[in-house]
Amino acid sequence: MIRKTVFITGGSGGIGSACAIKFAQNGYNVATTYLTGSTENLRSQCANLGVEFESYKMDMRDETSVKKTFDQVFKRFDYVDVVVCNAGIADKEMLFADLPQKNIDNLLNTNLRGTILCNQEAFKKFLKQKHGSIVNISSIFGINGGPCEAVYSATKGGIIALTKALSVEGAPYKIRVNAVAPGYIDTKMTAHFTDEEKAHAVSMTPLARIGQGADVAEAVFFLANDSSSFVTGEILTVSGGVLRF
Repeated sequence: MIRKTVFITGGSGGIGSACAIKFAQNGYNVATTYLTGSTENLRSQCANLGVEFESYKMDMRDETSVKKTFDQVFKRFDYVDVVVCNAGIADKEMLFADLPQKNIDNLLNTNLRGTILCNQEAFKKFLKQKHGSIVNISSIFGINGGPCEAVYSATKGGIIALTKALSVEGAPYKIRVNAVAPGYIDTKMTAHFTDEEKAHAVSMTPLARIGQGADVAEAVFFLANDSSSFVTGEILTVSGGVLRF
C-alpha cells in the first residue's frame, strides 16, 4: 500500500506546522517548505509518528523556486495526494494612503501571486494523476475586509476567487479545491498584539477565545481527505463565529 503524502507550504509557521502534525498523526508522509525559521522540530515529531518528512527552502515570490520545489517533492514521494497552500505574510496595520509601494508589492507577490504559482504547479501535477486536493489558506479579511489591512485583505480575497474558479476547472479531473478562512489565530502574525488588542479580538469572537493552529488544521484535514469527497469550491471559516452576520 502506497502511503499518501501532503505537501504544505510554510511549515515553519503556526498554522503550517499544526497542519503537518495533523496529517502525520493520520499516517501521511509530510513535505513542507520554509523561507525563514526552522522545520527541524517538525522533522523529529514526524519521525516519532513513523512517517517520512522532507523540508525544502522555497521563495513563493520566485517562479523558478516554486517550480523546482514542486518537481522535487513529486519526484521524492510516490503519491502526493494533498497540497496545502499556506505560506503567506502580513504587514503592520497602516492607512492605505500611507502604505509604501514596496509593502504592497511584497504582499501581492507573496500572498496572491505566490499562491497562484503554487496552485498552478499543484494543478499540473494533479492533472497527470487525475486526482488531488488543494486547500488554500485565506482569511476572514478576504471575505469582509479589514480596516488598515486593505492590501492584505485584497490578497486573501483573491485567493478565495482563485479557489472558486479553479474548483470548477478541476472538477472534471477529480481535483478538488477548497479554502480555509481563519479568524484571529495565535500565530507569529498575531504575536505583536498588545494585551488590549488581544482582549478586543476575544470580545469580537462569540466563542470568546483566540484560535489555535490546531483549530485550523482540523478544518484543513477535513477538506483535504475523502471525508469531504463531495465538497469543492467551498470557503470554510474558522473564526470562532466572527463572521456570524
